[in-house]
Amino acid sequence: MEAIAGCNAGGTHYLCGPASPGGSRPVLYTDSEGRATLIADSLAEALTLTITLPSWHDALAGFRPPTLNADYLDAHPDHPAVRHRLLAALGLPPADDSEALDRLLTAAARTVTDGFLPYVADEEGSPFEPMLELLAGQGLAPR
Repeated sequence: MEAIAGCNAGGTHYLCGPASPGGSRPVLYTDSEGRATLIADSLAEALTLTITLPSWHDALAGFRPPTLNADYLDAHPDHPAVRHRLLAALGLPPADDSEALDRLLTAAARTVTDGFLPYVADEEGSPFEPMLELLAGQGLAPR
């Protein structure tokens, strides 16, 4: 894992797996409370997610549009225009909220099953916990 960015909430974003020319690496997010989740299959997809859904953390807690991003959009009503300009400037394809949300939840669901949950012992010696759990027969369920 290679740390690539931090966030103001105390979390860290990591590229996972070996670097290979032209290959993509999944992006894992760890928070300051000992939880972790895959957020995207590549850095480009992670950038698209964070630009499109600035409140993506809330999606893992069960929030869905229109509630998801509502507070952010109230404070930043120009976000749709800014999002469009940022994605275009970075050469990323446009994405709407539902596409970004679907990709996030798909990646998060793979965190444990694909072995991306890191073991970094905390003071009690416990590993990171998934930010999103899969419940047998129920699909995705927020923690």
